[in-house]
Amino acid sequence: MPDAGFASALLPLMLTWVIGMMSPGPDLFLVIHRSLAGSRREGIAAAAGIASGVALWLVVAFTGLAAVMTAFPPITVILQVAGGLVLIWMGIGTLRAWLARRGRAAEEGETPDAAGRLGVGASFRRGLLTNLANPKFVIYISAVFAPFIAAQRPLWQTIFLLVLLVVTTVSWFSVIAALVGHPKLRSAVSRWTNTLDAVAGVVFILLGLGFVVLAAVEHWPAA
Repeated sequence: MPDAGFASALLPLMLTWVIGMMSPGPDLFLVIHRSLAGSRREGIAAAAGIASGVALWLVVAFTGLAAVMTAFPPITVILQVAGGLVLIWMGIGTLRAWLARRGRAAEEGETPDAAGRLGVGASFRRGLLTNLANPKFVIYISAVFAPFIAAQRPLWQTIFLLVLLVVTTVSWFSVIAALVGHPKLRSAVSRWTNTLDAVAGVVFILLGLGFVVLAAVEHWPAA
C-alpha cells in the first residue's frame, strides 16, 4: 500500500518547488531568450539543460554533499565565482555574436540578421551551465527538503521525488518555450530579436558580476 505519510508530505513540497521554479531568474530568462532569438526547439533544449542541472543539484543535496559545501564555505565561494564567470562568458559570447551580425549588416548595407540561432546542442549546454552557475541553489534545496532528507525515507521514495521534481522542471520550462516560441509570437517580435540578443548579453554579464560581487561581499574577511 502507498505510504500515507509520504503522500501527505509530497503536496507541500511540490507546491514550494513550483512556486520557486516560477520565480523570475536566469533560467527563465534563458528559455525565453532561446525561444525568441533561436527557435522553439532551442527553448525546449535549454529547458532540458536546466532540468539536467537541477537533477545534479538534487543528487548533491540528497546525498549529503551540500552539507560539505556548507561546512566549508570556500567551496561555495569558488563555485559561486566560477558560476559568475561562466555567466559573464556566456554574456560576452552573445554580445560578440550580436556585434558580428551588426558588422556584417553595416558592410552590406542591410538590416542586421535577427536569427541569433545557436542550435539545440548549444542551447542545452547553456541551460545546463546557467543552472549550475548558482551553487546556492543546492543550499535552497537542502533547506526546503531538510525534513524529507532527515526522515531517511526508503530509497524508492527519494528516487520518486527526484524524478518528479526533474520532470516538473522540464515540463514547466518546456511549456514556456512552446508558448514563447510560437511562430506567430516570434513573427510579431522578429524585428526586436536582434535587440533581445544585445539585452541578453548585458543581462548575463550583470548576473555573472552579481554572483562574483556577492561571493566577495559575503565572505570578505572581517576587519
